[in-house]
Amino acid sequence: MPKLIIHIGSQKTGSTSIQTFLTQNPDKMAEAGLSYVNAGRGPAAHNKLAFKRDTEQFPRIMNRLVNEVQSNPDKTHVISAEMLFTTRMGRAMAEFLPDDLRAETQIIAYIRRQDKFLEAMYKQVVKTGRFKGTAQEYAKKREAALMYSKILGVYADGFGADNVTVLPYERPRFRDGDVILDMCAHLGMDNVTRDDLPEKFSNITLSREVSEMLGLISNTTDINIAELIRVIIRNDAAGAFYSGDSYSPLERREIADKYTDDNEAVRARFCPDLEHLFDLSDLTGDLDSAGIPPAEQLLRLRQAQTAVFEAIGQSHTSKCEPA
Repeated sequence: MPKLIIHIGSQKTGSTSIQTFLTQNPDKMAEAGLSYVNAGRGPAAHNKLAFKRDTEQFPRIMNRLVNEVQSNPDKTHVISAEMLFTTRMGRAMAEFLPDDLRAETQIIAYIRRQDKFLEAMYKQVVKTGRFKGTAQEYAKKREAALMYSKILGVYADGFGADNVTVLPYERPRFRDGDVILDMCAHLGMDNVTRDDLPEKFSNITLSREVSEMLGLISNTTDINIAELIRVIIRNDAAGAFYSGDSYSPLERREIADKYTDDNEAVRARFCPDLEHLFDLSDLTGDLDSAGIPPAEQLLRLRQAQTAVFEAIGQSHTSKCEPA
């Protein structure tokens, strides 16, 4: 086993679930000879490493991290932060880790097919009001950042390509179909089973209409969006949960086509045993360019309105009523 394992994400690949599990199961990690590094870690993730990159605190955090690892050489130490999935942080981590430790460091990265990543990220940023455009505008804004070979190449240059493990984020490839169990397998945590996993909602993805409506509310009111989402999920509101609804099938294939060469470069360098980096079987043949039919769009909008405003009534009405 390496002395240090750095899980760099990326975003929308179950990183938060992985980090929460590692934080809540120190005994399981200890049994497997692992330690979840304290230096640079917030409540669950090591995002301080990225947040403090341009401050005088960064070298201090890195020194504490190195000391923590070197002071306990009998364990394999784990770092996890999706904020590390950038070329900038790849160079910084390689620069500040000593040569002997870099030689015994493994990098683990889960990567998601770009059209699916864009949809997941769009819904996340639009529902919180951080992005006010359309899904198509968001895709154009982020398209250059999804050339995975650039980021992974920086880590390969700094730590050695053989020390970089790249895992396509596709559930059929995971251990028992779960990303936490899959990550545990790569960490050598054979003592973790499905019974150890926390209860959670499975595949909860808000519809595009609900996400966009929440963004409007976030930008025009002081309503707590996080609380509203919890109520919508608890209500299991009809029509509030959809995936694959931000881009038409043809748009998805057009997005995927932009990354054909880059994805092949990643596959050839890091995953040569795979025939394809991602499963593209759903993007073959004659694809519909219109997306969701107008009648269904209207239905989904009505369902979104009902889901959101019922949730507001349950969670916020009493707070707004006069005393």
